[in-house]
Amino acid sequence: MLVEFSAENYRSFRDKATLSMLATADDSLPENVTSPAGLDGQRLIRSAVIYGANASGKSNLLMAMEFLRNLVLVSHTHQKGQKLNFTPFKMDQGSISRPSRFEIVFIKEKIRYSYGVSLNADRIVDEYLYFYPKGRRSLIFLRKDTEHYTFNRDKVKQKFISESTLGNVLYLSRATQLKYQGTAAAFDWFKDILRTVLRIDDSPFEHFSIRLVHKNQRMKSAILKALAEADVGIDDITAVVREMSVEDVTRRMPPEMRRLVLDTYRPDLGPIEEFRVTTIHKAHTKGGKETKVPFQLSEESEGTRRLFMLMGLWLDALEHGRVLIIDELDVKLHILLNELLVRLFHDATQNRRGAQLIFATHNTNLLNQDLFRRDQIWFAERNPNTGSSDLFSVVEFSPRKDKDLQKGYLAGRYGALPFIKEHKVLS
Repeated sequence: MLVEFSAENYRSFRDKATLSMLATADDSLPENVTSPAGLDGQRLIRSAVIYGANASGKSNLLMAMEFLRNLVLVSHTHQKGQKLNFTPFKMDQGSISRPSRFEIVFIKEKIRYSYGVSLNADRIVDEYLYFYPKGRRSLIFLRKDTEHYTFNRDKVKQKFISESTLGNVLYLSRATQLKYQGTAAAFDWFKDILRTVLRIDDSPFEHFSIRLVHKNQRMKSAILKALAEADVGIDDITAVVREMSVEDVTRRMPPEMRRLVLDTYRPDLGPIEEFRVTTIHKAHTKGGKETKVPFQLSEESEGTRRLFMLMGLWLDALEHGRVLIIDELDVKLHILLNELLVRLFHDATQNRRGAQLIFATHNTNLLNQDLFRRDQIWFAERNPNTGSSDLFSVVEFSPRKDKDLQKGYLAGRYGALPFIKEHKVLS
């Protein structure tokens, strides 16, 4: 589970911004919190929602999580001299010359870990990993100024690994690649638990849901049940995933296109696959007899297709206890479907493995204290003087439990609203 995440000098965040999943002492909506092992009795919220105007920084915070995850997973493949994807705050010269910094605290296998890294375009500047066996902090590694390391365990082995770690490579990634068990659990948390989905309409997410329907009858039944709850009219669904040869794919192509595909085809990237989904709707003949009508998924509404994509990610996250990061959850979905998806994470009978949901939205109808505790609601706001983003919780405003948060937000009590000038666009 995620405890907290911080980003500093990354895109629109000049100063350190921290999203905390630690629950306050508030006793409302107890189903929205959980008490995981490894956190000394502290509670974590099961979900967090982030509001803010366009260009306020909501997406940039989620992108920071995605950036850190991707860096951990691929850093060990970097070649000497390869540039890092350094995107500092660009609105002042001082920030451009400073490293970006990321810190994250999480729980893996009932043990808390704390990982941090700072970097620029050329190198990893600092990096550390601590863990808390039996609740006491213990150092796994500490890296300062790229090349200076401190180890408190397995010193000979870790020193050997550090000497083969390039300046633009994370030690966490390199050590795990070389099968050092001291870093494996932390690496696996990024690989297996953290899921960032910032572009939901990409075909890989649709393919993910199709694979679940194709391979897993239990998941298929759950997706069908969710679609039935959404009342989109789908009675059944079938999915086929079929491997194809490059000859099958190119047979009917024009010669020029066929030659281009054959020249660029890389079998090492895996087989070419065809994905087909058929949805079944109930209908009735003129005589009143029930019949079933097949549709291709492409014939369904955009909202139905998006819900189908999301349900695969949702059920997978709940099944495996993942931390699911979603941008613009509300796009193409009815308010009641948004609420249904959120409540699945809050329901302990559905969420048995500590899955968490973090998402950004403009849907103010979700600002409801029957759905969210106050410590679950966050705002991103751009400072008009500096251009930098700030992140803060509604808890800082101490609203009453009976307060209409939606009304208060739209009235500007919590900030994070666009400043719209009353000017004519056309003259």
